[in-house]
Amino acid sequence: MFRRTPASTVSVGAALLVAGLALTGCSRGEALESTAAAEPFAEPVTITNCDREATFDAPPQRIITMNHHVTETLIQMGAGDRIIGRAYADRDSEPLPEVADEMAAIPALADEYPTWEQIVDLDPDLVVGGMRSAFDEKEGRSRDALEAEGIDTFLFSEYCGEGFPDLDMLETDYSQLGHVLGVEEGAAALTDRIVGGLDEVRAALDAHAISGTPTFFYDSGEDVPMTIGGVGIGQLVGDVAGADNIFTEGEKPYVKTTWEILGERQPEAIVVLDYGSTSAEEKIAYLEQHPVMSTTPAVREGRYAVIPLDDLFESSRIVTAARTIAGALHPEVFGQ
Repeated sequence: MFRRTPASTVSVGAALLVAGLALTGCSRGEALESTAAAEPFAEPVTITNCDREATFDAPPQRIITMNHHVTETLIQMGAGDRIIGRAYADRDSEPLPEVADEMAAIPALADEYPTWEQIVDLDPDLVVGGMRSAFDEKEGRSRDALEAEGIDTFLFSEYCGEGFPDLDMLETDYSQLGHVLGVEEGAAALTDRIVGGLDEVRAALDAHAISGTPTFFYDSGEDVPMTIGGVGIGQLVGDVAGADNIFTEGEKPYVKTTWEILGERQPEAIVVLDYGSTSAEEKIAYLEQHPVMSTTPAVREGRYAVIPLDDLFESSRIVTAARTIAGALHPEVFGQ
């Protein structure tokens, strides 16, 4: 059991960093005052996240977010003013309009993940990751290492190793974060919004007796295609949106397959994940000239849905993903 006691002193290295942040309009002094003023919980709050138990005596006041969707989620819950730094300054996708202004005010620590030194120098009391890579042991920022420094950690359960079987996992994560951060109402409202939005999409399809369309989710790869497996959020979103994943093998959210297997399974639609150096248009062009995929109903009929990769993480964006896919595959239902 771990208890985090807010720090009251600042190292020389951190003091130098403060000076640099002050030039960009970020006041670490204000954050420290906020930490000192944090009201303790009436009773300590204990949670278990990815089989790790942690106890909080007061809501964390100095948070670092390690993934784009984590930053958006905490802002939506009402804890954005306590985020003192965020990862991934170079995200291709734009932030959600509702969080854009607040996100822009949060210092971006690195193009991708911040280093161990950057994290520790900011004296956080909580680091929240949305992917396992956020706490990469090889990069020196494992959860064990951070907690040994007196820094609490939280990992979205999608990456605890058991996949994402249903929305209960999201509801648990958001409820725990709501309690720990003292934003229970904001967390509950966000959860209700996500669950309600997905229910609306599925209800519209059910009303038209639409079960599903055999669908290939094209993540990346030319020699060896990468697709979604049957245990991640992509699978859940596809089920909601009437896109039946044709490749559910494996125990990971993303898995490798072969063009021959995909060709044999004759997808009737393709969801293209848009990210990285290869654009969605380039991925589609590749499929259309591929000797196997060009023979499938999906490619012959040009039946595609394109969504940003950011829309398939544990966040409110999964509602947008479900609506986009459902609208592209079943325009007769959604008037597209």
